[in-house]
Amino acid sequence: MSRMVGTEDQPVPGYSIVHKIGEGGQATVYLAERDHDGLRVALKVLERRLRSDPVFLERFVREYKLVTSLENEYVARIYDQGFSGDNPYIAMEFLPSGTLAGRIHLGLTPRAALRLTRQIARALDAIHSRGIVHRDLKPANILFRPDGRPVIVDFGLAKDMGVNSTLTVAGRLVATPRYMSPEQCQGLPVDARSDLYSLGVILWEMLTGHRIYADASPSELIIMHVSSPIPKLPSSLSHHQPTLDRLLAKNPEDRFQSASELCGDITL
Repeated sequence: MSRMVGTEDQPVPGYSIVHKIGEGGQATVYLAERDHDGLRVALKVLERRLRSDPVFLERFVREYKLVTSLENEYVARIYDQGFSGDNPYIAMEFLPSGTLAGRIHLGLTPRAALRLTRQIARALDAIHSRGIVHRDLKPANILFRPDGRPVIVDFGLAKDMGVNSTLTVAGRLVATPRYMSPEQCQGLPVDARSDLYSLGVILWEMLTGHRIYADASPSELIIMHVSSPIPKLPSSLSHHQPTLDRLLAKNPEDRFQSASELCGDITL
């Protein structure tokens, strides 16, 4: 259902802004209350400078359609979407239990890191089974329900493998280089194994508390994902190296071939 637009302080009529949650390169997310019942939602509003860009507008519409089609516990619920006027928006489930980025910052035990990796792999398996590849998996895009279950959000770059789409953004790098697979860095076709590479980067971060290739610039990161050796864990964590090596293999054929295979490899 589409709504008419509002002001910057009240960007979508029918929703009252509580405060801004976050702001990225493509959208601003607000904590808002739905006026007719007080339901708290995360209100994602496309950035003003992108509202006349047909590629980003199409991505915004596609995100809504993809997430609505998934309907499972590992993906944030969608309540409403509007696409008329100057404020395209998506109203989705508000998840107040923080992000994986926040948990990494506080520090995780190796056991907790492996448990989260397996939970995220289960989430990816549910998504991949519907023919969807996320393509921008990173700690900031993994949130949690109150019971600790991870929820994957931000499907703006997701690919429906069953749809022949050539939607691109010429000359722009729209994913996050820190977590991109080698094939994504090279502009090659990607499948579910690309998300598993990104999960390997996240696992490295959870185990070590540091970002992979920490001091590299975005352009250097792209080169390093393609050609640099897989980094080695500290000796105290070396027994996790075989799992990491398979996740971070440069050739997708050398990785785990599915998220469910990864789940089976992790024992706690």
